[in-house]
Amino acid sequence: MFNSFSLLIRRELLGHWRNPQSILQPILFFALTLCLFPIALGADNASLQQISPAALWIVLLLSTLLGAEKIFRLDYDTGILAQDRLHFSELWLAVFSKIIAAWLQFILPLLLILPILALLLHLPYYHLPIIALLLTMGSFCLLLIGTMGAALSLSGTQSTFLLFLIVVPFYIPILIIGVTATHDALIGLPTQAQIALLGALLFFSLITVLPFSALAIRNQPL
Repeated sequence: MFNSFSLLIRRELLGHWRNPQSILQPILFFALTLCLFPIALGADNASLQQISPAALWIVLLLSTLLGAEKIFRLDYDTGILAQDRLHFSELWLAVFSKIIAAWLQFILPLLLILPILALLLHLPYYHLPIIALLLTMGSFCLLLIGTMGAALSLSGTQSTFLLFLIVVPFYIPILIIGVTATHDALIGLPTQAQIALLGALLFFSLITVLPFSALAIRNQPL
């Protein structure tokens, strides 16, 4: 099973690299949007540090939405998703490979440029490891939920709008926990409780979203 799973991830990564524009779009959106905050606030470093947790998580949420919308779209349009539905008895494995590949392509680059963005947002570097951990866990939760929305809205005529309507209510708890934890980390307060909550949400998302998304794809008129 592991060999099959690794081959699926490799297939997904190669598929993404054939369309580099889809990879660059979330990365550029994340970086350029966050760069607007220092420009708008100017030299007011105190205000910038105060809003930086909310800015990071809101822009991450929107960037994840951009990535989630593309998880199934190309395969759906080209008929690959229909073939996967016929060939895989455990379709959740193919869905999981798409999520892992999407995280590596769309989210990991955002975390890699976090030190540069921290410099722009005047975030202390010694807080970056805990912020990176929070963003990693939160981004997986967001992408899992976005995958469920993408699977449910595949055949809709306004799929992007449907995706937004489906996932945003589920994003709100993650957003609140992530912003609170990041703010607490920046002022030196413990964040173990928020990390545990994000971990619980991540586990719950894994065990529910994967089979639910696979079922939604099987029931789509491909």
